[in-house]
Amino acid sequence: MQEYTHEYAERWIHETDSFDKSSGLFLLHMGHNIAKPDYSNGPRQKAHYTIHFVREGRIQFIYGGNEVELGKGDMFCMFPHTSYTYRIAPSESRLKMIWFAFNGSQVPELMTMAGFAPDNTYQRKVIDPDLESIFHQMTQMPKNLGKKQLVLWNSLMYRIFAKFIPEQEPTTAPRTPDFWLRKSLDFIHTCYAEQITVNDIAAYVSIHRTHFSKTFTEHVGVPPVKYLQNVRLDKATQLLKQTSLSVTEIALTVGYPDLFSFTRAFTRQFGVSPSRVRGDK
Repeated sequence: MQEYTHEYAERWIHETDSFDKSSGLFLLHMGHNIAKPDYSNGPRQKAHYTIHFVREGRIQFIYGGNEVELGKGDMFCMFPHTSYTYRIAPSESRLKMIWFAFNGSQVPELMTMAGFAPDNTYQRKVIDPDLESIFHQMTQMPKNLGKKQLVLWNSLMYRIFAKFIPEQEPTTAPRTPDFWLRKSLDFIHTCYAEQITVNDIAAYVSIHRTHFSKTFTEHVGVPPVKYLQNVRLDKATQLLKQTSLSVTEIALTVGYPDLFSFTRAFTRQFGVSPSRVRGDK
């Protein structure tokens, strides 16, 4: 560790580029320290988010007219463009912390999901062996972080946020047809290229297959198996006209198990073979 005015610290500073700034979460700098007896920081503002974890000792954290004393295992976070002060508090142990400064398009939502807000900026007793393992991996990284290390760092930061986000009981989806029919259509348009069946679609929306098929047909105008086929064959027609993919590649791309079943379905649907649409001799 290097000696500074109020602490001994080891720091990692990352010069961001366009790849970082397009990410949902990216590193600016991180570090860990051993505080001197006069350790103090602020009042000051920063243009990014920062999370501090107290690994030993105690610290006094002041934010928005509030003041709290935090100890081993606790953490506090700082929001951009907000004034904070933190300084060492009396303790039998030396103050040791690890911190991460970061930004990214997903960070505001991640902070909200984790329960943090400008008036709710700390949690107690969050450090456990898993977090210590994450800290160890981070502090073992080289000072000049390459892309591989940055991707690993991002994954570790997501793990940290996941530990803060509370478990939620799965919500019971509304049983109204409008809801699950829309959900089933989304599923078809997303997964048509896989070899899904009507059973798979009904199971996805948690509706009995018979009731699903009957209600789907009444509201959409065609049975679900026919709708799925239409989606696949419409996409196949587009690929035949706009790409140089072989007919076999197109068949497999849109979810048919082989060329024969695709050709048979296509010819029945449009009255011509896929090769005729392509214009092959």
